[in-house]
Amino acid sequence: MSTTEIIRLNKFISNSGICNRRQADDYIIQGRVTVNDILVNKLGSKVSVYDKVKLDGNEISKKKLEYIVCNKPKGFLSKSSKINTKTIYSILPTYKFPEFRSIDFLKKEYKGLILISNDMKFINKINLKKKSLNQIFHLKLNKNFLEKDFKLIKNFKDIENLSIRSFNYVDGAEKNELGIELFIETIKDLERLFTKFNYKIISCDRVLFYNITKKDLKRGQWRNLTKQEFINFNNIK
Repeated sequence: MSTTEIIRLNKFISNSGICNRRQADDYIIQGRVTVNDILVNKLGSKVSVYDKVKLDGNEISKKKLEYIVCNKPKGFLSKSSKINTKTIYSILPTYKFPEFRSIDFLKKEYKGLILISNDMKFINKINLKKKSLNQIFHLKLNKNFLEKDFKLIKNFKDIENLSIRSFNYVDGAEKNELGIELFIETIKDLERLFTKFNYKIISCDRVLFYNITKKDLKRGQWRNLTKQEFINFNNIK
């Protein structure tokens, strides 16, 4: 076996992205780490990259897990495509699909915040909890929105996984531009809502996704989630 396949246990743990090496040492000392189901609490221990390492009984991934938020531009697909290179993954030159997946899809012509990760457990968890996440969208409709429809739409109950918190005209804009805050399962539910009242969404910009905003994140830019943002997502009930 090559020596490059042997690394310190704390490095193996920190490489997964769940903590730094100092924190990994603490976990080892506390007796929370096993290697191939055998407790290892000695600092400086070395392991093979092929060993099965667990923290608190949960297997640690051998790859570094990444959690990314991107401010998607218009005209970019939210998933990999063999015929179109303009995808959100082309904005992230160091990351390649299929290792990374978007947690929620935005249509090619839509823009705004989108989460991307190579942690399938995290992706699946957030997808199951999406209707518990508040989101804010800046919408542009195909025609002016009538004031009489505000109350009708807000009280509309026929779409199961949609609940509106607030919405109104966008300050300083035309009457066909709305800001809406709501809990929603998919973007398609939002489209169906306005279709029911004979409106069509022609522009959609997600400006808030749970605890993530576009502050200091220009269109086409991306960043890693902060530690606190990641904790907040994992604490979703």
